[in-house]
Amino acid sequence: MLLNWEKEITNIDPDIKFRSSGGWLKTVEKLDKTVTNGYSLVGEFVKAGDFEEEYPQGLYLDCNKEGNKKKPQQDFRLFRLKNGKIRLLDLVIDGKMSWACEFWDVIEEEFEKL
Repeated sequence: MLLNWEKEITNIDPDIKFRSSGGWLKTVEKLDKTVTNGYSLVGEFVKAGDFEEEYPQGLYLDCNKEGNKKKPQQDFRLFRLKNGKIRLLDLVIDGKMSWACEFWDVIEEEFEKL
């Protein structure tokens, strides 16, 4: 699906300061529960920003950094892209050490639906 990630995420969360201090987007293709950090969410990093890009259906993890550039707040949002629609599944605001574990249950539920 062709979409503008910045436009889509700001429609979902109008208060977001999209990539004001950086950030990234990646696919979530499987879980690796041998680790409890972001590496437990296995996938590929993809281009995202204020431009149109082709995205396949699936799960996506967005990390948006806001605030102080030296030590920004990192907000993580888990999305599902399916049938041309983006749906916010879960979010972690100001994620710390084991933030990724908070997504595990939702990710497992979504994998069961596939």
